[in-house]
Amino acid sequence: MSIQLSISLLMSDRPETAGKCLASLKPLLKELDSELIVVFTGKNNDILDLIRQYTSHIIPFTWCNDFSKARNAGLKEAKGEWFLFLDDDEWFEDTEEIIRFFKSGEYRQYQSALYIQRNYSDWDGQCYANSDVGRMCRLTPDTKFVYPIHENLNPFPEPYKYLRSYVHHYGYVEKPDSASGKRKSQRNLSLLLENYKKSPSAQYCMQITQEYTTVKEYDTAAAYCREGLKLAAKEGRIVESYELWMQAHLPFLISSAGEPKTAIREGDTLLSSPRTLEVGKAYIYNTLVDLCQQLRDFQKGIDYVRKYHQTMEYLRKHPEKASRQKCLSITFSDVEGRSAKTYIAGLCFAAKMGNLDLVKELLAWIPWDDTAQVQSCYSELEEWKQNHEDLLDMILEGFSQLKTENAYVCLQKSLFAVKTGQYFDAERYWKACAVQCPSELQPHLAEAAVMHGFSLKPFWENISLESWTECADGLAERIAVPDMPAFYQKILPELEEFPLYAERLNQRFLEKQLHYGLLDLSKLTELLGTYCGSVLTEAKALYRDELLRDPDSYALPPLYKFAFLVQDVLGLIETGKLAECIPLLKKAVRVYPRMSALIGRLTKLIDEQANRPQTTVSEEFAALGLQVKQVLYGLIENRQWVEAYGVAAQLASLLPDDLEVLRLKQEILCNM
Repeated sequence: MSIQLSISLLMSDRPETAGKCLASLKPLLKELDSELIVVFTGKNNDILDLIRQYTSHIIPFTWCNDFSKARNAGLKEAKGEWFLFLDDDEWFEDTEEIIRFFKSGEYRQYQSALYIQRNYSDWDGQCYANSDVGRMCRLTPDTKFVYPIHENLNPFPEPYKYLRSYVHHYGYVEKPDSASGKRKSQRNLSLLLENYKKSPSAQYCMQITQEYTTVKEYDTAAAYCREGLKLAAKEGRIVESYELWMQAHLPFLISSAGEPKTAIREGDTLLSSPRTLEVGKAYIYNTLVDLCQQLRDFQKGIDYVRKYHQTMEYLRKHPEKASRQKCLSITFSDVEGRSAKTYIAGLCFAAKMGNLDLVKELLAWIPWDDTAQVQSCYSELEEWKQNHEDLLDMILEGFSQLKTENAYVCLQKSLFAVKTGQYFDAERYWKACAVQCPSELQPHLAEAAVMHGFSLKPFWENISLESWTECADGLAERIAVPDMPAFYQKILPELEEFPLYAERLNQRFLEKQLHYGLLDLSKLTELLGTYCGSVLTEAKALYRDELLRDPDSYALPPLYKFAFLVQDVLGLIETGKLAECIPLLKKAVRVYPRMSALIGRLTKLIDEQANRPQTTVSEEFAALGLQVKQVLYGLIENRQWVEAYGVAAQLASLLPDDLEVLRLKQEILCNM
């Protein structure tokens, strides 16, 4: 029986990924008539033993700084009808589609196939870019690898099949506290520059540009990108994928090097070139729109947004071009995924220019039914509305004309209906939003219901206590402190059947009043008493009495422990035992850092009121200030910017002469 698929794996000494890579190939080896060939460049005997569990076909290879030679060593011994290759720092998530492709016989209709390489930029796996890679083809006597680095199969024959299977690839993520990623780029650069010197080509320029971009040497990257585009034009052939990549990236590289005006000029030159492909133009328009925002050039920005839209419409009408114009992450689908942000930038330009007709036109261009894309933009839209309150009626009118069931649009239609006195329609749109409301819109939805007297019943049917807690956080951010008591009284009747929901909202409102109000000691202790009472009411509803008798129990959440401690502090303040408060306050900060700035302010007020030598309390106050500062560093490290801002603002008022706190506050503001 013949071999359907030869799998060639290039392996070195990577114990952290070798096992995952080999294990992901197991279904292919099991379900298909396939062989595994391993070209081994390492020295680790443990890795070698692991390989032997999967195959005996191992080719020892002495590394010679040429990836194509290593790949061709495996290719030379392949006996399959088709050939697949990969590295030991990538592994398949699921191979079921590849298995079906061969088992069904569909592979006979094609000469090659592409699957997705998911390239990660962080170890958490949250940030990545997908690119289609040609790693499978029918094996012929002419098949070979070319280029010593970033090697390609040549020829890569058509027609080819697009597979949605993907491999995880962490090859360019730097290890913590290590320069491994930089070393890899330096290794690649030395090889590429050596070969470029021998044989200058546009493709080498593109690869060198990629490596300099990786190490953020944008000036040099831009220089090679320019050179590569010149070489590609001299070659005079059809526009290859590597030229498309350079077209799309050049303005970005120039702007990253700190020359936004030059980036716009060179971007315009590229846009006028007959060699610049439509997908490349769309990417360039994206970059130039961003630069116009930076430079506040509203008219030019609008022109780029409109041309981006025209280009995308053209590509949708010519899907064959949209599908063929691609290189790595430069694809039609990727540039289409940027459309919402591009059009929102256009809204900002149009509003600044006072062009309300254009605002309405741009609102209709936003892909409202692409929930995954537009959902991440709701906060930007809200900020845009807030920045143009003088145009709000016209903006809401524009939303009212949109034909979509998108939740955000439904909410805007509800607000417009209220303004025009159409209360039946207002509640109807509000309910439509409540049924499909994403978490980031829930505070807006709840606020609208309370302000306009809508029943919150549909809201309660679609929200858990945990989600409501997040919503309460959002409401506390949206509602001004003076308006909180009135708002709470309005929503309270709706919460009669949900007492825990009422307590959570009450706590969030009290927290904001405690953090941002300029309160004297008596008012502060009064509010703290109310806050702790609400927290402990909730605790009694959720926990048995015997557990609550031991506030230090590991089973109690930190917030409840904090409330018990602060209640004890309030009792000591009431009886005048101020010195005894300090140890409990220190413990409270450790237990529940979220309230650390508040505890620092309470300590200062106690310090000022204490009838004893100032030095003793001040030393303890300074020690507590240092403890709160450590909490602030922790919030910054975890990128919890909103919480960090609240702590920093309070620390700045408590420690006005501490320049470190002021510097930290500026850092936080820059990241919010």
